[in-house]
Amino acid sequence: METAILRLHCCDVKGIVYNVSRFIYEHNGNIINAEQYAEAIDNRFFMRVYFDSSQLRCTRETFCEGLRELAAAFDMETAITFSDQRKRMAVMASKYDHCLYDLLLRHRYGEINADLALVVSNHRELEHVAASFHIPFFYVPVTKDTKSEAEARALELFAAHHVDFVVLARYMQILTDDFARRYEHRIINVHHGFLPAFKGAKPYHQAYEHGVKIIGATSHYATAELDMGPIIEQETMRVDHTHSVDALVAMGRDLERNVLAAAVKAHADDRIMVYQRRTIVFR
Repeated sequence: METAILRLHCCDVKGIVYNVSRFIYEHNGNIINAEQYAEAIDNRFFMRVYFDSSQLRCTRETFCEGLRELAAAFDMETAITFSDQRKRMAVMASKYDHCLYDLLLRHRYGEINADLALVVSNHRELEHVAASFHIPFFYVPVTKDTKSEAEARALELFAAHHVDFVVLARYMQILTDDFARRYEHRIINVHHGFLPAFKGAKPYHQAYEHGVKIIGATSHYATAELDMGPIIEQETMRVDHTHSVDALVAMGRDLERNVLAAAVKAHADDRIMVYQRRTIVFR
């Protein structure tokens, strides 16, 4: 069965669900699942429709043209993907291996609805990890003086491997504004802290120094502004004064794996919509 996912948002007015449903029906699509959310603060309506597109009475181009006309009538922003348009992801990592291992295993088990195209790292330590999963590995060293050249090389690799989105699996480099803009809302980062608290380096050390009772990890879309992109997933764990910094780091590894995997799955499944600085994540 061929399926499609339609995501849209617009001002919350009467008739959106009716007109979207009628449009799909009139083109012989069959809705399997529909989720919607109305946000009172901005009077904004969000909708995700998963439907059977195998019996459409027209070409995809004609369907999308009709969708553009419907969107114009409601001043609606839309995005549609079809089930045979499987996304391709790249993973960037440095020396920490726990998030990379987790993603590779989940990909092998079929938990991530995307193809893992390549791993790019600024160190060679993880090359054997990628090799053990038969994933192409590329070493792209980075120094303060070669950052622009390194990012250009990474972008070349992404283009050559037809990459749709990028996952930063504890990639310990700050991306330039240009790099972040190239893949806007398509770079998923994991931060080993409960954002917006404890941004930047060594968040577990910051948490320990502040005597927090909860530590957390955050997955978010990377933007030009460090650790300030739209948040996708967060998870926390209770701690107390008896936990050392090393204990917090060890406990945090599980949180990091979980939130990054959840974000990657949601993005691959087209369950995320970004509006202003925040996300709507359909479950």
